[in-house]
Amino acid sequence: MTACAILVLEDDNAQRTLLTEILAEAGHPVEGVATADEAEAALQSGRWQLLLSDWKLAQGDAGPLIQSARQNNPTLGIIVATAYGSIAHAVNAIQLGADDYLAKPFQRQELMLAIDKVSRARRLREDNAALSAQLSEQERLVDLVGHSAPMQQVYQRINRISQVSATVLIQGESGTGKELAARALHKLSPRNGPFIAVNCGAIPESLAESELFGAEKGAYTGAHQTITGKIEAASGGTLFLDEIGELPLDLQTRLLRVLQEGTITRLGSTQERKVDLRVIAATHQDLPLAVSEGRFREDLFYRLNVIPLKMPPLRERPEDIPALIQCLLERSAQRHGLDSPSLTQPQLKALMDYPWPGNVRELANAVERLVLLGELELNPMMPASNGSEPMLPSDGIQWEVVEQRYLKAALERAQGNRSEAARLLGLGYKAFLYRAEKYGLT
Repeated sequence: MTACAILVLEDDNAQRTLLTEILAEAGHPVEGVATADEAEAALQSGRWQLLLSDWKLAQGDAGPLIQSARQNNPTLGIIVATAYGSIAHAVNAIQLGADDYLAKPFQRQELMLAIDKVSRARRLREDNAALSAQLSEQERLVDLVGHSAPMQQVYQRINRISQVSATVLIQGESGTGKELAARALHKLSPRNGPFIAVNCGAIPESLAESELFGAEKGAYTGAHQTITGKIEAASGGTLFLDEIGELPLDLQTRLLRVLQEGTITRLGSTQERKVDLRVIAATHQDLPLAVSEGRFREDLFYRLNVIPLKMPPLRERPEDIPALIQCLLERSAQRHGLDSPSLTQPQLKALMDYPWPGNVRELANAVERLVLLGELELNPMMPASNGSEPMLPSDGIQWEVVEQRYLKAALERAQGNRSEAARLLGLGYKAFLYRAEKYGLT
């Protein structure tokens, strides 16, 4: 673990002494303070890389300090300690800018793991500072939102690869923002041409060839004029091929030649045309599996996968949910000409706890319903006995009861193996631990 300069805010003398001794023994430069005012003054020196603060202080809570520290030092790592089971405090802290929280009482190993995690996120934020400075808050990475460690890795990778023209393959579940990442790569690149997006799964197979490669007048019945294909139209810019796994095999062969030779031939023509483009492909499919099953060309996979980029699912970055909600509330309210509603603590907690199988797209739909109808409805993912879609009872559900039941069932089926239980629920390991610890199931 790399040493990190840590400021500890704890108003209990014995606890403060214990924490500073533990951190010093682990090799971290550390100093303890007793009040928020002392902490704020110490942070102004710029020496400290991480703030470890108790939430409940003798004079109020640490909320104003966290908010001020995050605004004044965007790269600062912040960990908040809360009373055991006080999830509302943890939600508040994360919403105000904390990176992580620890439920009291916590063990030394938990403390060290949290410090390591937050330190890595801090370093990634520092690496990304140059990129952030180039963009206004509104345009930052073309609508990608989040300060979690997984998203910081995405920002860092986009920053590094945006200046080159190598082919990129973006992988991730539906709704994780693959097209937003592709647009960010194009926006930050030196390419002056257009960004042309093609959904390979939405083009009728009979029209796919002319749609991509173009067609000369009279090339087929109904071709009353020359058609410029999407590939040719993207010359000088970026061609984004979404759901590339849906592209028919014969067109995969032709696309491979475009990538190798940099030329296209329109349907009904023998003339080769030079194209200068960067190709970014995206898929939610397991392409290596598709290759092994003969549904996707192996040579095309390797040609596309020059630079891989993985978009994390929302369940692996729950700390980003408050910022996403705020952004989506404002945009939805503006789009419909309505006032942005304020979330209650139970509503925010429900949104934080929900696993979001549809990722950011599902969250956006839920927020839009809230703006339009004032209703917050989340699918409990409960299997219906007759195979139909699950229905919400008229008097609502106790989400915590449902969540706890499924966590227990997954642990029982996995015979206590937490990694397997997380897989059964479709959760990331850290997200599973977060929920299991909340109910005392670890």
